[in-house]
Amino acid sequence: MASALLTTRKMLDKLPRPKTGQSLYWDTDLHGFGVRIGVRDMTFILQRDIRGRSRRITLGRYGSNPGELTLQQARRKAQRLAGEMAGGTDPVEQRQHKTGGGITLRQAWKLYEAHLDAKERSPVTKEGYCGLLQYYLSDWLDRPLVEITPELAHQRHVKLSKERGRYAANAAMRVLRAVWRRALRQHRGIGLEPTKNVDFNQEKPREGVVKDLSAWWRSVQALANPIRRDLYIWLLFTGCRSGESKTLKWEQVDLKNAVVHFKKTKTGNPFDLPLSDFLIELLQSRRNCETTRAVYGASPWVFPGDAKTGHVVEVKLSAAERKLFAETWTPHTLRHTWISASANKVAIPEMHCRLLVNHAVAKKRDAHAGYLHADIDDLRQSQQKMTDYLAAAVASRGNVVKLKLGSLARK
Repeated sequence: MASALLTTRKMLDKLPRPKTGQSLYWDTDLHGFGVRIGVRDMTFILQRDIRGRSRRITLGRYGSNPGELTLQQARRKAQRLAGEMAGGTDPVEQRQHKTGGGITLRQAWKLYEAHLDAKERSPVTKEGYCGLLQYYLSDWLDRPLVEITPELAHQRHVKLSKERGRYAANAAMRVLRAVWRRALRQHRGIGLEPTKNVDFNQEKPREGVVKDLSAWWRSVQALANPIRRDLYIWLLFTGCRSGESKTLKWEQVDLKNAVVHFKKTKTGNPFDLPLSDFLIELLQSRRNCETTRAVYGASPWVFPGDAKTGHVVEVKLSAAERKLFAETWTPHTLRHTWISASANKVAIPEMHCRLLVNHAVAKKRDAHAGYLHADIDDLRQSQQKMTDYLAAAVASRGNVVKLKLGSLARK
C-alpha cells in the first residue's frame, strides 16, 4: 500500500487511477486517513485501532455532488472520528446500534420464531405467520428493518387492502408489528414499529354459514383439484380449523381405531378427533387416490400441495373457483356451519361440540361443567349424528354422496 500527502485537491487528483481493481493510498499527514481509488471513483476511509480491534470506516465518496465529500470535508470528518475513537467510542458499534445492526425482516422473523417456540405455540400458528410474511411481504424479507419506513407500511397496507382484501391486509400488518416488537427488544435502534402509521381496516364479525348445503356440495364436486375438494369436504364434516387440517399427516391418522391425533393445536393441548363412517371413508379415498399418488408419490401429508412445505398452503378459493358457488364462503365459514348445525339442527351436547372442534371448555366458570366427562365413544356418537345430518343436507336435492354412510354408526 502506497502513501501520499493528501492535503490539497491538486495532490489528490494527481494520484494515478488503476486500470483494474483498486489502489489504496494512506495520508502521510493524518494518521489512518486514506483514499481508495477505483477505475471510476475515489472513496475516503479512516482506519484506527480501538480497544484492541482494528476498524476501517468508509467516510464517503469523493466529489462535489450531494452526498459526496470534498477532500477537506473528508479530513474534518476523519479528525472528528479519530478523536472519538481515541476517547473509546467505536463508530462501527455506534452505527450498528442506531440501525439495529442492519437486522433484516427475515432475521427478525427468526427471533420471533424462537419466541413462538419458547411460548410453545402451535406449529400451525407459526406456519400461518410465516405464510403471511411470504405471501404479502416477501420483497421485504431481506431488507434492513430501518428501511421499512412508516410510509412504506402505510402504502403496502393500502395496496393489500385493494388487491387481497381488508382482512388479509390487516393480518399481514399485525404479523409485521409482532415481529418488529420482538426485534425491538434486542435492537433498540430500529425504532418503533412502522405499523403505527397504518390505518387498520375495521373488521366486522366474519363468516356466516353455508345456507344451501346441497348447492354447495354440487359445486365442490366440480372443483378440478381432488385434494382441495376433499379438504373442503373434510372441513365441513369435521368443523376443524383449516390450519390444523392442511398440515395433517398420515402418521396422525389411525383408521383402525377411527381417530385422528393432533399433538399440538391452537389451544395448546393435544386433541383426539373421533371419526364417523363418512370421515373414515373420506380418508381412505384420499389415501387411495391415484391422481394424488401419481403427482406426489408417497407423500406424508393427507392434503399434499406444490408449496415448499409439501402440503396445501392457501386454503381460500381462487377467483375461478369462487364462480362455481352461488354463496360466498371461506374455509372458516365451514367451521361456523358445523358448529351452528350442532347447536341448532342436531342439538348434540354443548360440551361435545366444544371438544369435537377443539374449543376450550371453561370449567372454572361453571361448577356443573366440571362434573361432565365425555369419553371418545360419547364424542364419536355425536360426530356420527353430525355426519348423518350433513349427509342428508347435501343429498337433499338428489345429489349423490359418493362415500358410503352409516356403517360405523350401526356397528
